[in-house]
Amino acid sequence: MVAAVIYVDPQTIQPVLNGKWHRMDLTAVPQPGEAVTMLCGESGEAEFKLSGEGRNNRVHQQCEPCDDALRQRKGIPSRHDRIGRR
Repeated sequence: MVAAVIYVDPQTIQPVLNGKWHRMDLTAVPQPGEAVTMLCGESGEAEFKLSGEGRNNRVHQQCEPCDDALRQRKGIPSRHDRIGRR
């Protein structure tokens, strides 16, 4: 049988840990069970599920420290700074 290659962009992976969406620096897709660390410093073991499974019966919140770290790296003002200026 010929391999069916499925390409995955590591930059689009959005891990959920403790009910929150996090951000990570990835240059490769982690292997199942591999330790991964989020931008906020929290870590866990990689586990993969279909995206629809993660949305069943729950709403995940965004991890604010991860969002702040990502915005800082990209030179984007933090959400708190923008909200405070209104």
